[in-house]
Amino acid sequence: MDIEVLRRLLERELSSEELTKIEEEFYDDLESFRKALEINAERHEERGEDIHKKLYLAQLSLVRNLVREILRIRLHKIVDMAFEGVPRNLVGDEKKIYKIITAFINGEPLEIETAGEESIEVIEEEKETSPGIIEAYLLRVDIPKILDENLREYGPFKAGDLVVLPKSIGRVLIQRDAADKVLIQL
Repeated sequence: MDIEVLRRLLERELSSEELTKIEEEFYDDLESFRKALEINAERHEERGEDIHKKLYLAQLSLVRNLVREILRIRLHKIVDMAFEGVPRNLVGDEKKIYKIITAFINGEPLEIETAGEESIEVIEEEKETSPGIIEAYLLRVDIPKILDENLREYGPFKAGDLVVLPKSIGRVLIQRDAADKVLIQL
């Protein structure tokens, strides 16, 4: 796993209407890569090697941005698949996300029990997330284009979309009963 692999995957996701086929252990490899970058940054910080530390932190930031965009695209495609009822090329927790969205669409309870591992939780209250966990929001209503406090534009979105948004926007959507928070562990 490296940054180039993530860039190529992003290009494939952007150019295809269907989910790009990825290896079953993609998310595990991604987490290992992310942890390796963090450990290298910490190691160079302990040695007082600021330039190397900054290099690893910049790579980590780039990885997070690439992953955020890949996940945003893949989640949108998973929502589309849930409406079509035909899952294809899903791996790991994506299968659980598909089940949650399908249950939501069909008006079934959203809680899904996982045997021994709590990878995805639909929650109502605000919790701080740790590294490797992405907050997404399952929208209950259509949302027009909106701006965050830094004037970045998001949307428009449709009811049933699973979207990654800043916490400030997500908090407002939850307070107005317009979305449910979904935590996704990488």
